[in-house]
Amino acid sequence: SSCIEPFVVETVDFNSALVIEATITDENKNQEILVSRTFALDTTGIYGERGAHVSVTDTNGAVYDFEESEEGKYISNVSFAAQAGLGYSLSVTTVDGSVYSSDEVVTPQPTQIDNLYAERDFKDGEVNEGIFIYVDSEDLTNSNEYYRYVYEETYKIIAPYWSPLDAYVISRVVPDIRVGTFDREEDERICYNTVTSKNVIQIEASNYNNNRINKFSIRFIDRDNTILASRYSILVKQFVESRAAFNYYETLQSLSDSESSLYQVQTGFIEGNLHSVTNKNENVIGFFQVSSSAEKRIFFEFEDYFPGEDPPSYDCELLTPQLKNIGGSEGYLIYGIDKDLFTFYNETEPPNVDTPFVMAYPNSCGDCTVLGSNVVPDFWVED
Repeated sequence: SSCIEPFVVETVDFNSALVIEATITDENKNQEILVSRTFALDTTGIYGERGAHVSVTDTNGAVYDFEESEEGKYISNVSFAAQAGLGYSLSVTTVDGSVYSSDEVVTPQPTQIDNLYAERDFKDGEVNEGIFIYVDSEDLTNSNEYYRYVYEETYKIIAPYWSPLDAYVISRVVPDIRVGTFDREEDERICYNTVTSKNVIQIEASNYNNNRINKFSIRFIDRDNTILASRYSILVKQFVESRAAFNYYETLQSLSDSESSLYQVQTGFIEGNLHSVTNKNENVIGFFQVSSSAEKRIFFEFEDYFPGEDPPSYDCELLTPQLKNIGGSEGYLIYGIDKDLFTFYNETEPPNVDTPFVMAYPNSCGDCTVLGSNVVPDFWVED
């Protein structure tokens, strides 16, 4: 047999580059800009750029200053909305005096989301059944061509083996090892979890008749995915973007989709619309985007699309672990309580001194806070 030695990645002549992520929209809010630096492959973490001066200027001369709220995150001092037809440019000055700027970007005309809806259907040649999330949108001004979408999905989690009681260790003294139960102090039965989209989702309106986007798939969820087990909600945001922004994100997505080896020839740098004023030869990563935006949210239950069918189930086991080992020392029940491996579900029936409790494994099966928050989101509705 042969063994494989670990391969250590080393970076040679690595130059840190400034990374700027900025999308200003026509939504009246405190806008956000992220400024960070690339890091070498043999280090870990993302390094936010501290102490930079960040501002956005429109073609009328109005200047919007941004203040650092946390490392690398800059929030506008006042709320403002990008005005359709008006140009905006970004300026960043770092603590070492280096100045960076963007090309001017004009805010496109707004396009609303006409419809956001879910349909039950098959994917991949009638193999995987699930729920498609679709969007319809029409540009009545006939001036917009390129669209990007992001989503936030929130789903309700109901712990299948929840109990109002939890287990604890009363005594560890051999041979008098004992356990008991107590009332849980917080609700760990119903929780909610929110996940944001990671992939670039874009579409050219010219792919559709009359530039009307019809039944564009934003998301597919397999019917066996437990996020559909109870109630589900998705918020879809639509951004109208320029051709330059569309091309930038398309290139970004194609690189992230590529399965080519890290050590094959890489493009290394995707040119955006950001430049170093101080040093013309310095690369700046990222894109300054000004978009008109629209959003819609829908809710649905598993029962709405799969009536009478069993919802997806969590991978759970009910265990009756030993209180003591053969020699009388602490058994697996004590170990599991200490390590939060499982949660109390019930007492054994009939009562058994050797295995007094039925425990739900893993602990998420009896405690939903392992998977989400027990705080109901502000936007959540049940009807």
